[in-house]
Amino acid sequence: MTRGEALKDFFRKTILPVASAALLYCIFRSACVKNGELDYLWLWILCGLPFGIWRLRLWIIPGGGSLGGGIALFLLNFVFAGLIGGCVLVWRLLVAAWYVPLTLYRLLTAGCACIITED
Repeated sequence: MTRGEALKDFFRKTILPVASAALLYCIFRSACVKNGELDYLWLWILCGLPFGIWRLRLWIIPGGGSLGGGIALFLLNFVFAGLIGGCVLVWRLLVAAWYVPLTLYRLLTAGCACIITED
């Protein structure tokens, strides 16, 4: 693996997920403050919504003719998508933490490979 590929992989797997998580936190933090306390469950759901909305494979479709029940199930779909997306977001942040030492190792071994091949 070359240095350019290692840095590109580092940017894609580390910098982008951490930056998107920080941006989502800054956007939704003020919406989740109630009585001066931060509601972490709603913060989890709102920050995970962009990651989970397209991963939700099964949408609950209301049967019957009640408009109130249909709206409630529609919002329940978004809550489930936020919960799934919160798990995906945590996984991406764990992968980002793993890629920091992995990129350092790749950069060091790519530098050593260049030194060995030059002789």
